[in-house]
Amino acid sequence: MGHLFRSCSLATAILAPRLGHTAPQLDDGYGSDPREPLRFAFEDITPAPEHDRSIQMEVNLRLRAVSVPRGLLDVWFFDVDDGNWAYIEPRPTIQGHVVGLEYVLRGDSADGIFYLEYLDSAMPGGYWDDIEVPVDHLDGAYLVPSKGLGVFGVGADYAYETYIVPLDATNEVFGMSFLIGGGLGLGILTGRLDRWGPDAQGNPSYKRYLDGLPPDEDRSIPRMYPLVDVNAGLRFSFGDRASLRLEGGLHTLLYYGASFGTSF
Repeated sequence: MGHLFRSCSLATAILAPRLGHTAPQLDDGYGSDPREPLRFAFEDITPAPEHDRSIQMEVNLRLRAVSVPRGLLDVWFFDVDDGNWAYIEPRPTIQGHVVGLEYVLRGDSADGIFYLEYLDSAMPGGYWDDIEVPVDHLDGAYLVPSKGLGVFGVGADYAYETYIVPLDATNEVFGMSFLIGGGLGLGILTGRLDRWGPDAQGNPSYKRYLDGLPPDEDRSIPRMYPLVDVNAGLRFSFGDRASLRLEGGLHTLLYYGASFGTSF
């Protein structure tokens, strides 16, 4: 009798699916139709990430003003406030303006900044009287930059970033961070500096220039030289797509400026 009961139970288990008594189906997240493409199993609960990059990228426009402080030039050259200054105008200033593009790789706290730029010189022509002993205020050179005097620069900087106002603290609306770092680049000079010097008859360089005489030579300036960077500034983030960086420091010359652009 027991043997008959076990046989009936086995037959029921085999025939039950054919009689409409199906077991409940569990949804594993991949769908029941074998023709459907597989998808992220639990994307209805946890959306799939848009990308798998851990580094954010930026493209920025760079604007800067560069200069050499007068106090630093006073170490090597006389100026109008020195006794017996020979010329009617003060010593020229060294300054210029930079425009360029940046490509930035942003990590959690480390940024890599790669740049391509052009420095347009705004130095006027004028009289340069170098300091010597004994003092001779008539032996200086008169220098006039040619049109197009400037520097093409390319280089890379590293910046350490620490957050003052994280984006997630303002619901991804606004963020602010502090950056400090440095880097190296290469500058290529364009244009020239025309030079007039004193002559054997004792005529100073500025008189020869004002008399309309041709320059003696181009002032010898290296065509290539390193760009040394020491940077510090603030970054302002507007959502996760726009940012503004205000900074200053050393770019071979002293500088201050801004970079602004978009993230992706």
